[in-house]
Amino acid sequence: MKRVYTNTNKTYISVAKRYIPDSTSIDGLKMQAKSVILKQWKLINQLKIYFSKFAHDSNIENVLNKEFAKFLQKIDPKIYGNDFVQQFSSTISVDNSQEKSDAKGIDKDKGGISFPNIFSNMWKEETKSVTIPKWKTEKPAVSKELVAARTKSIVSSLALAESDKWRLYELENLITHLKQYPEAKHCAVKEGAIRLLLRLSYKGKKKSIQGPLNEALSLIGHAHPVRGEGIRILSIDGGGTRGILVIEMLRKLEELSGKPAYEMFDMICGVSTGAIIGALIGLKQHTLDETTEIYRSISSRVFTQSTLKGTSSLVWSHSYYDTELWEKLLQEQMDSTLIQTARNSKTPKYCAVSAVVNHPRLAAYVFRNYSLPYNVQSQYMGGYDHQVWEAVRASAAAPTYFEEFKIGNMILQDGGILVNNPTAVAIHEAKLLWPTTPIQCVVSFGTGRTVPNPIEIKVPTNNNTSWKHKFLAILDSATDTEGVHTMLSDLLPEGVYYRFNPYLTEMLEMSEIDPVKLEQLKRDAIMYLRRNEDKFQYAIKKLSVRRNYVQKSMDWINVQKQIYA
Repeated sequence: MKRVYTNTNKTYISVAKRYIPDSTSIDGLKMQAKSVILKQWKLINQLKIYFSKFAHDSNIENVLNKEFAKFLQKIDPKIYGNDFVQQFSSTISVDNSQEKSDAKGIDKDKGGISFPNIFSNMWKEETKSVTIPKWKTEKPAVSKELVAARTKSIVSSLALAESDKWRLYELENLITHLKQYPEAKHCAVKEGAIRLLLRLSYKGKKKSIQGPLNEALSLIGHAHPVRGEGIRILSIDGGGTRGILVIEMLRKLEELSGKPAYEMFDMICGVSTGAIIGALIGLKQHTLDETTEIYRSISSRVFTQSTLKGTSSLVWSHSYYDTELWEKLLQEQMDSTLIQTARNSKTPKYCAVSAVVNHPRLAAYVFRNYSLPYNVQSQYMGGYDHQVWEAVRASAAAPTYFEEFKIGNMILQDGGILVNNPTAVAIHEAKLLWPTTPIQCVVSFGTGRTVPNPIEIKVPTNNNTSWKHKFLAILDSATDTEGVHTMLSDLLPEGVYYRFNPYLTEMLEMSEIDPVKLEQLKRDAIMYLRRNEDKFQYAIKKLSVRRNYVQKSMDWINVQKQIYA
């Protein structure tokens, strides 16, 4: 038997003591439930910003998502009704697999309904207007406000640190944060990170934090004043095993100066084999004897290949030699990241040039062990968050010799197909780091050339040229090293630029490992050194000029301005 009761505020229909609210009350309860949930979300949002300095952003978000989902599951469904759930139907799923429930942060044993990522969706709605660059698509999208808040929190915590152990912890947090969010560099500078780091560096703290301090300063884009009168640059061309010539010329410089190569230069730039030598003497700081041994050992193991196996590998993988072995040997010698090498204050700035071949236009990519200032833009793409062996591998990925190298969505090949003489790239990068410092000396090493014989030059008898001839002419023009030399010798002041590129009895292949021919290569180098003794003396004299007292005083004043600004 039904009974109907009428009230000015509510209408009830009682059927066996069952309570059913009408549509008006349902809508009201829905709005109340939504209001409660939004208030909860705003509270969690504030907590999220606060706790972000104690945990990784993605981890704290997952924890909060899980707690928010548990909170909703505890509420009686009668309060918010099924319609409210349907509004979030894109985030509701019935999942019985342990893998999916774990991924959504819900315990399968506590309920069949998974209510994942409501908080994430609301979070994304707030940040959907922020344009995320393609190179960041692999990271979770985080708003600029949250990145800025966490940056300020880390810098403030570092400023409040009272012990070296606490400072070290906060420094590592800052380094990790800047690596994950390079765009935070601008905010860190505005918050006085450079002033704070310089103050800690010049106060004579323990050596245990000097390494992280150097890396943090490099990540922010700060470059210490050069040690010489101006910027000293070393540039090394590509050329495979002909890099032995470069090692012999470096040996001559070290004999005349009495210093290792990494102490004579502020910037070392290389392409292909030049990138390998630069990494060994500059980043790893091996002696030239050690570099020679490593270089010959790797060459003899990699460039030893049977014709049958090499040809079949060339057909299937477009590489004549064993690329996996090549990468393994590089990893054994170079086991750190580029930016980590900045922890050693004696390590020069280093860059290796590669070529991106899967973009609409062939472009150079520069691997750096430093970060440029936040308000400076290079003409070249590049990055510092790479392993040293990856930089060398990409820079020396010569077509048909080794497989192309993939990093993210980029396909990289030997930088020599675009820039075989990287001297101009080195000067450009150096001036970005030290814009007000003049160039003191530029030393450019080539990997050999031959004197053209006019008798052997074949002139086509007809008016047309073959496609092969045209292709080789374009390739020769693009990889011309002497053209860059001519341009720089005209542009740079007299006595600043020195180019060393020996004439060879025979132009050897990049993969030549015949001991007889390599010995002839060494004799050609010794003969070249004897004929150019005076030129090497002039170069060493220029490289050895130190900063005078006026320059040192100005450096000290500039540092004090930065510290106490």
